[in-house]
Amino acid sequence: MNGVDGMKGVTTAAEMARSHGIDPKRFRAALRRAGLRWHSHNERWEACIGSPEYRDMERILAALAPAASVVPAVEQAIRSTSSARASSDESWVIDLCDAVLGQKAIRQHRFPFLLGDPGPSGRRALLPVDAFYPDLGLVIEYHERQHSERVRFFDDRLTVSGVGRGEQRRRYDDHRRTLLPQHGCTLVIFDYSEFGHSGAGRLQRTDRDRKIVAARLRDHVNRTAATDRSYGQF
Repeated sequence: MNGVDGMKGVTTAAEMARSHGIDPKRFRAALRRAGLRWHSHNERWEACIGSPEYRDMERILAALAPAASVVPAVEQAIRSTSSARASSDESWVIDLCDAVLGQKAIRQHRFPFLLGDPGPSGRRALLPVDAFYPDLGLVIEYHERQHSERVRFFDDRLTVSGVGRGEQRRRYDDHRRTLLPQHGCTLVIFDYSEFGHSGAGRLQRTDRDRKIVAARLRDHVNRTAATDRSYGQF
């Protein structure tokens, strides 16, 4: 297993535009006019924060934004994406995993062997995992309702690989189940249905959630404790 990469996250043109008070459609039109060679027609406008592609998007956004309102784009993008993720059910479950395991997960980690479908340009994005604990070789995935039920809003949207988002999601879930164990990682998947939830699939976030997480991760908690004891002998 390779070392942990320094991935800061992925942002989209819409998120970048909103963080500067600019209409996302106006920003996307400007990006298309720029004729950026790394972007293919019909691909989503998204980039890894801090990458050359991201800096191209940042430069074009700065030309649209009033000078007085321009805030460092990396800070704005991280703020807008992390605030939404921090309040999500996924984050709630990973917070519980952190507490039970006594370790801090690397969230949205990307492994070099976990690749998405190629787009029209042939580029393949690195697929993120929800949480990675390097010391345990453990990956945690949280599956919302759309991973096990058809949700028309999500599933009917076409992707760059020419299939619906629901089909693409199933493919990517299968990639994680197959490839992570092949590269020495244990995968544990938490499904929303394991927890108390609303009719829309939103978690109710009760004290019982921690007990559910602790029961599922019991073997990994024991492994952590055994490792700590062995270090204490030296």
